[in-house]
Amino acid sequence: MTEIQNKKNDGRRKWWIIGILLTVVATGAFLATDQIADPSESSLPSYPVQQGEFVISLKLKGGELEAVEAENIVAPRVRGQLKIVELFPEGEVVEVGDLLVQFEQTDFNKRVMDAEQQVESAKADMEKTQATHKAEISGLKADIKNTEANLRLAELKVERMVFEATIQKEEAEIEARKAGLSNEQALEKLESQKIINGAEVKKRQLEIERKERELVKARKEFESTTINAEKPGLVVYGKVWKGERPEKIRVGDEVWGGVNVISLPDLSHMQVKTYVNEVDVDKLDTGQVATIKLDALPEPNFTGRIKSIASLGREKEGEKNVKVFDVVLEIEEKDDRLKPGMSATSEVIIETIPPKPEARPDSIQPVATDEVVSETPPMPLYIPLDAIFEKGGRTLVYLIVDGQAEEREVTLGKKNEDFVVVEEGLSPDDRIALRDPTQAADAIGGMEAAEESASPKVQ
Repeated sequence: MTEIQNKKNDGRRKWWIIGILLTVVATGAFLATDQIADPSESSLPSYPVQQGEFVISLKLKGGELEAVEAENIVAPRVRGQLKIVELFPEGEVVEVGDLLVQFEQTDFNKRVMDAEQQVESAKADMEKTQATHKAEISGLKADIKNTEANLRLAELKVERMVFEATIQKEEAEIEARKAGLSNEQALEKLESQKIINGAEVKKRQLEIERKERELVKARKEFESTTINAEKPGLVVYGKVWKGERPEKIRVGDEVWGGVNVISLPDLSHMQVKTYVNEVDVDKLDTGQVATIKLDALPEPNFTGRIKSIASLGREKEGEKNVKVFDVVLEIEEKDDRLKPGMSATSEVIIETIPPKPEARPDSIQPVATDEVVSETPPMPLYIPLDAIFEKGGRTLVYLIVDGQAEEREVTLGKKNEDFVVVEEGLSPDDRIALRDPTQAADAIGGMEAAEESASPKVQ
């Protein structure tokens, strides 16, 4: 009897377990069917309608931090290119007298030697010319003495011819006049030769001075190939164009005179150099406030203002036919962690709704009253752009009412990158779906609604 009773108990336990399993399966099937048939609030992602200040901004990516003021070390303006053979390490602090940049000196040393030889050659030519002139002047003076002697002899002969015949007397006088002319010509030739010699000496002297200036210039160029620090500071390398984009200089690069090789920035006052696409440049203006975030510093965010916007566009680096305008934003805060070259993203505040009242520092602000408060414009309602759909020429949202999604036509206002202002159609306590429930039904298998699926979000 005991064995038969145990078998009966085992049978009852088996059927009890099977019943429980069937109940669980039936309950799960019911819940699954209910979820598929009813795209309710629990099955649709939703979002509450927001009310508050609405900010329209523009993000400027690809910015780089730099100092507002910096001492720029430029390559010397010399003939030809300069090859960098040594650089002070970037990011380290240089002291007065330290070597900042060393350029290749071979060509410049040769120029100095050539200039020195040319100066010596010009001086030797001067000495030779002066010696020639001295010999010429001596010869001319000797000729003058001879003509003077001949003149005196002729004069004496005239004196002796006082009692001679007329013809002989005239001949003596003619000879005397010839001797006088010869003497005058000799004197004039001497003076003319002195003038010629003086001009030639002056020409030689000018040549020497020109060669000496070239020597001085060659020596200065040679000395300028070595640049030492005249003040302490953090070393930041300059950039030169390599191919289609600028890159920081390095040992081995060849640069032209005037190129910024190294900067010693004033880290107490920093700015961001960035750019804006040509389609958005009209949205920006000097003085606009911006929030600046640095990739190297997750926190904090910094505040800046647009300092300048380029008047002329340029082609974006690496992207042909894309025009951008350079923008400079000045950072208001001072922070020792701000370093040149850090990457930055700036978000410029274009507009706030409602507009913020302009502060008048020189005016006395009246005490707020109930009447003034009542005139304050209401805060706008706004929702995500993902919640906006267009269907049949209407702008719609799907309002969650008692767990069900209902179509609601809305009138939209201004938008930013993520949200849009709703002017009519919603209330502050409403909640809207972030997905079109008809699309959700199609995903489950309702192909009959395919032609009425919602369009993408409003742009």
